[in-house]
Amino acid sequence: MKGRRGWGWRRILLVVIALGVVNVPFLLHLYQVHRAQTEGVHVTATVTSVAISGDDAVIAFKLPASVDPQQDLRSVKVDRATGAAAARTKQLDVQVLRGHPAVFHVDGQVRSYGSLLITVAADLLILAMLLLSWRLGGRLRRPPLEAVAVGDVEDGEEGSLLDKQDDGTYVINGEVAEARAELLVLRLRDRDVTVHLREHHNPLSVGDRAQVRAHLVG
Repeated sequence: MKGRRGWGWRRILLVVIALGVVNVPFLLHLYQVHRAQTEGVHVTATVTSVAISGDDAVIAFKLPASVDPQQDLRSVKVDRATGAAAARTKQLDVQVLRGHPAVFHVDGQVRSYGSLLITVAADLLILAMLLLSWRLGGRLRRPPLEAVAVGDVEDGEEGSLLDKQDDGTYVINGEVAEARAELLVLRLRDRDVTVHLREHHNPLSVGDRAQVRAHLVG
């Protein structure tokens, strides 16, 4: 069953998936950083450069081969005192998540809120699109269609349906917007379909839910 303006579990599932794609990687990263801070391997990294600017400093370093066989050059933003100490000793204490050298924690590290802001902005965009679709979904109409019935009109179900069958006909389900002896107009979520009945019977009235099998002709 579908709710207001055709909202059903498929669209809700799509929204949940979109929110998951945006939020799960960010939350997973936060969890991994927390693990590095609380249960990571303590190592001494070799500092290759320190760039101090204002109250902050950016330290470039390499982890020991025991935790980072690739010996990739990594960097971290820290407070000025930590940066000055690293420049003096050429060493940096780092907590590294075992098996994940790209996930680490340094005392004095200055956290960046860029990822958080991007994630929140993406969430707000998804929610805005969700609200817009919910508010306007029934108003944004696609061009109407015409069909010729191949069977009698039957009681329909909640929601809207335009489902192509193996034989090329369509099962059309929607609200009766207009009913005459020779035709009826079914209102689907995003378009109207005029169904020419020919000799077929329609027992339903305007406002009822109807379903009919038909050939599309335009």
